[in-house]
Amino acid sequence: MTKIKFYSGLREIGGTVVAVETDKAVCIFDFGYAFVGRLDESVCTRKGHEAQDFMRLGILNRIDGIYESHAAGELNLKAYGETDKKYFAIISHMHIDHMGGLGCLDPKMPVYMSNDSAKLYKRMGVMGELEYREHENIQPMEYDSTITVEDIKVTCIQVDHDVIGACGFLIETEDGSICYTGDFRFHGFHPDVSSAFGNKCKGADVMITEGVTISFADVDMLSLEGPERTTSEYTLLEDMKERCRQEDGLIVINNYNRNVERIHQMIHALAKEKRQMALDSIQADYVNAFYPWDDFVVYIPEGGSTNNPSLREKKVIDRNELLTNPSKYVLQQNYKNIYELFDLKDVVSVYLHMDGAPLGDYDPSFAKFQSFLEVQGIKNEHVGLGGHAEPYYLRKMADIIAPTTLVPLHSFRPEQFNTEYAKEIVLPECGQSFYLENGKLVKE
Repeated sequence: MTKIKFYSGLREIGGTVVAVETDKAVCIFDFGYAFVGRLDESVCTRKGHEAQDFMRLGILNRIDGIYESHAAGELNLKAYGETDKKYFAIISHMHIDHMGGLGCLDPKMPVYMSNDSAKLYKRMGVMGELEYREHENIQPMEYDSTITVEDIKVTCIQVDHDVIGACGFLIETEDGSICYTGDFRFHGFHPDVSSAFGNKCKGADVMITEGVTISFADVDMLSLEGPERTTSEYTLLEDMKERCRQEDGLIVINNYNRNVERIHQMIHALAKEKRQMALDSIQADYVNAFYPWDDFVVYIPEGGSTNNPSLREKKVIDRNELLTNPSKYVLQQNYKNIYELFDLKDVVSVYLHMDGAPLGDYDPSFAKFQSFLEVQGIKNEHVGLGGHAEPYYLRKMADIIAPTTLVPLHSFRPEQFNTEYAKEIVLPECGQSFYLENGKLVKE
């Protein structure tokens, strides 16, 4: 018998955790942080108590069979290896709300993800960008490859998202098939990849899908005749090329650094306009890991240094170079380094917020970010695209797959999700379980 339990991430954008349990195994996906607003960077984590404290805050779920013995025992849970079933996790992509909790799992628990996600995860560990510690037992998967753990079969299927390595999964047991989309989009570099995902999962008994873009306004999905969006990653590239022609000074972009392909494409587009990308050391490392042949320079702030052996072949520049030749560069800058602009502001033509942090006005840092740019007199614009499919494309994906049961989540308003091609739409509550019987969901 197959049971599906929905732990979290149902009516919020983040923290999706679902478990598929059979007689012999338990598959958990994803494993990010829920209720991230409860984290306060001013409060130190307690060494050795991270998992327990995150569970107490509700940021991680209390689940048997996945944590180390000391963490599980403190909260009266069974530890990894103390159950009669094999536990494993599958991770769709490298965003904190989908993978942030990996370091809290028992290090021996197998975690499966795409090859590209595994490569990025490794570099995140090297660059100190993981939320806790690096998980030890990462199992990379080729796209369209399949693994079987006891009586659960999982196929890794690529989707297009604003982070490299994103995928969804088709999970199969003797009782039916479950499609999990992860996060996806159709306005990126590879809309065909997202379409292909739908075709590969067509006819799944259960479709579990994200619904981020139906969170913020009233939407009648069935009435939509086409997407509202006219911009894409390609129009963004054209916009950047035009800005290079118009702006005389330094262009600064704040890109989410895990969106590696955007920077890769931009490096080549801007070269045609006689501008070179100057990347901070973390972004440079990520781009170099996937596109080592790309021609970019590494920007090191005054007093900084890079000892990264993977970047030893790349040219390094400093502030003086940007001040002397601002029109030769586009500077990629993480928000945490924004004070560099105190000394660069006189040569900055425009600052472009491009999906980097702070992500929006819900982030306490966002008002400070805007205030800084205003006080410094730096012209700025938001030109981000987001990584989530518009309502029209959310419906299109559901129409293609045409599941028996549709389960929308990862949204503030999942009840707005609609398609004529699903026989039923189910909106589970946190902690609720269902049985999959002959391809149909039945409440526990």
